[in-house]
Amino acid sequence: TSEYAQRPSSWSSDGKAVALVEEHADLAYDMEVLGTGSGVEEHANLGYDIAVLDTHSGRVTPFLNSRSNEMFPEFSPDGRWLAYTSDESNRNEVYVVDYPGRSKKVPISVDGGDSPLWARNGKQLFFLREAEVRVVDVRIDGGFVASKPRLLFKYPDNMYTAPIRCYDLSHDGQRFLMVKMEQRKATPATEMILVQNWFEELKRLVPTGKK
Repeated sequence: TSEYAQRPSSWSSDGKAVALVEEHADLAYDMEVLGTGSGVEEHANLGYDIAVLDTHSGRVTPFLNSRSNEMFPEFSPDGRWLAYTSDESNRNEVYVVDYPGRSKKVPISVDGGDSPLWARNGKQLFFLREAEVRVVDVRIDGGFVASKPRLLFKYPDNMYTAPIRCYDLSHDGQRFLMVKMEQRKATPATEMILVQNWFEELKRLVPTGKK
């Protein structure tokens, strides 16, 4: 249980940890900016942070919780790295940090990105940028090295969700499962009905007087 909304995002391959996204209302920050008595409860700064659930003890421990929004956490297949999205640069970008040490942070995207997803063999990392699916090649022998992002394919109908991803990769790595957002045209209005004295009609249909 928690006072915060928590969304499970990724389960480690050894089954010992689940990466969660917590939604926090940073009231202290707004009190500092807006001043006490300024209706701060109506201006709460809702932010996302990443925490980790220990599946054995049930304990939830903060992992990435800064002034920025941290979302979309994804464990690498070997469990040594965590990919995630942060808006610390004032736009969403994808990063990878070592787990659980957090001693090395590697930027992945260069001009915006979110929703990272690891290939099953850990040799590639996919992410979304608007209507594009991009990919980087990854090497983890002797550290973590990622190539420059390249376009894999475009998918303009993909539905975007936050703070956890809404697409996945098949086990053989050959197919993506994605949610298609259907574009429907609004039906034009061709008729307008005006009802006058509708209170009188209401009284007739729903009488309130006692007999």
